[in-house]
Amino acid sequence: MVAYVVSDGNHTLRVEASRLEVRPHDELFQIEIDGKKKIISISRISPAHLSIIIDGKSFNVEVEHFEKDYQVSTRGEVYNFSVIDEREVTTSSEQSDSGEKVVKAPMPGLVIEIIVSEGDQVKAGDTLLVLEAMKMQNEITAPASGIILNVSVKSGATVNSGDDLLVLDT
Repeated sequence: MVAYVVSDGNHTLRVEASRLEVRPHDELFQIEIDGKKKIISISRISPAHLSIIIDGKSFNVEVEHFEKDYQVSTRGEVYNFSVIDEREVTTSSEQSDSGEKVVKAPMPGLVIEIIVSEGDQVKAGDTLLVLEAMKMQNEITAPASGIILNVSVKSGATVNSGDDLLVLDT
C-alpha cells in the first residue's frame, strides 16, 4: 500500500491506495481516506480523462498534472490539490546569500513539539520539530548542518504549507 499526503491548501488528507486487480478495461483499487476504506474502479478514457466508479456512482474526471500539483474537473467543478508520496515528505528550505536557510513547512499542520532552541548546533537530518497533519506526526528535519538562529513558530501553532518554521545558519 502506498500513502500520499493530499492538500488543497486548507485541508490535508492522508490517502492510502493499493491496486487490487488489473482488468482489460479498468483497474480496481482499495483506498483509505481518514480511516474509511473504499473500493474504486478506474478506467482511463484518455491520458487526462478518467471514468471512476465509487459506491456505484460514476464520475467522469479530467486531470491535469503539474509536477506535484493536480487540477481535477468533474461535474462542472474544478479542484486543485498537491499530492506528495508520503515517502518523499521532506522539509523545504530556502538558502539566502548569507548562508542562512529558512526551513519551511512542507504541508499545512499543527506544530506538536519543537525539539531545538535558538543557538542549538544541529546536523543534517536531525529532527527540528514535529508537525501533525491529518493525525500523522511528521518529523521536520534539518536540511543541512548548522546553528539554529531563529525559531519562527511555537508549539501548538497552526502553519500552512510554505510557512517559515525556523532559520538555520549553515
